[in-house]
Amino acid sequence: MEITFPVSTAPGVNPTENGGRLINAYAETVAQGGRSGVVWRRPPGLRTIFETVEVEPRGAIYVGAKLYLVSGDKVYVVLEAAGVYTVTECTGTIGGSGAVYIAQNMNATTQVLIVHSAGMAQINTSTDTVSSFSDGDLPAANSICWTDTYFVVTSQDGRMFASANNAITFASTDYATAESEPDGLVRAVAVGGNLLAMGFSSIEFWNVSADATGFPFTRGPVLSVGLLGPQAIAGFEPGFSDTVIFVASDRTVRRLDGYTPVIISTPDLQRLIEDVEDVDDIQCSVYVAAGHQFCQINGPSWTWVYDISEQRWHERQSYGEDRARNVYSVRAFDDWLTFDRDSGKVFRIESDYQKEDGGPLVWELRSTQAHRFPGRFFVRLASFDFVTGVGDDAGIDPIETNPRVLVSWSDNGGRTFGNPVERELGTEGQDVTIEVNRAGVTGERGRQWRLQISDPVRIGFMGAAMDVQERAA
Repeated sequence: MEITFPVSTAPGVNPTENGGRLINAYAETVAQGGRSGVVWRRPPGLRTIFETVEVEPRGAIYVGAKLYLVSGDKVYVVLEAAGVYTVTECTGTIGGSGAVYIAQNMNATTQVLIVHSAGMAQINTSTDTVSSFSDGDLPAANSICWTDTYFVVTSQDGRMFASANNAITFASTDYATAESEPDGLVRAVAVGGNLLAMGFSSIEFWNVSADATGFPFTRGPVLSVGLLGPQAIAGFEPGFSDTVIFVASDRTVRRLDGYTPVIISTPDLQRLIEDVEDVDDIQCSVYVAAGHQFCQINGPSWTWVYDISEQRWHERQSYGEDRARNVYSVRAFDDWLTFDRDSGKVFRIESDYQKEDGGPLVWELRSTQAHRFPGRFFVRLASFDFVTGVGDDAGIDPIETNPRVLVSWSDNGGRTFGNPVERELGTEGQDVTIEVNRAGVTGERGRQWRLQISDPVRIGFMGAAMDVQERAA
């Protein structure tokens, strides 16, 4: 009998109805001719590369060869040379709290504007100083972006103001109102030449018209769904492929396919989103690792990751937590970087790094529930098809030299799992068999298997089977 493992996580409302789970594990389609249709791997690790004094990451932008990172009330400028990072605190402070929205233009000396909860700020990229910014022609701003030589600043009442060409000056007449719906604006982002004006219940596409006077964009198609919260969108960032994913006002997760907002969330994820009281607690980010495009959605007590390349979901949990510790992301120094929500640590996302901040990144895979309700069966042998011989003779003993997988099972629908048994994955180059003999009689809810690997080695799992003997109910 095949032991079926899911390719997309499905925790269910109640453990007894779950369809299997992928926690710090994702399913990758293998080339035709492989011995299985998919191989389950560990997602990219997080390697700490530098640290700031402030411990509240709020946002970042990469300008030329400089990374500007906002943390607490400070802005840091980071340079990299031969893998060594130099972190310097910029002169000046920044107000407000929570996430910031940052944009840069193409002026001969790049100009950077920041919108925060208490107003606006600017960074002088020549002197690496930060100061407050104001313009009497602007209302209270709630987001900023840049496209087609213009800064666009939005306000909650639905107005959008455009700057002068590659400048930080604004005119009171150079604005338009997103008014297909009376829903105001949550945020504006620039995607593939379009300006997306995102309200609470609608999204408007605007295209540049470069009028000599007035607002230099013209409205195009309008979508009858809005953005749930200002941080609930990602995929428009420099270095990504403009695959925009957002949490919509109806609490679904959607991917923009042209002008079509395609629902990609599952009922399990939608229920989690429904339970979120403060929409500011939902934060999206993107990154690329091992050729996979990932969109990570952080909730207040959970993290789900969408593998855009495979169109599948998995969960991510940092060690000892129910959610991931990293927030935000930026493409800088030819890498994807992300930030520790509880410290000043900055991580590099690495597909061949099997840890988080030097600690465990526990790969966990739970099968679907194999049963013949109300009958039972006796498991004479369970066999698990791993890539073996993955130990490293020069690594840390024993977690790298002789890595292990923990195998456990549940006979009550996934409510509880028994004590795990250890099986070796093999020292370097060693071919081993991973089996469990005489694994007992199942309950009427059948058998669910759980595989866990905390040892920092490359994981390749390709399926499992069990030899069973049927028993009466």
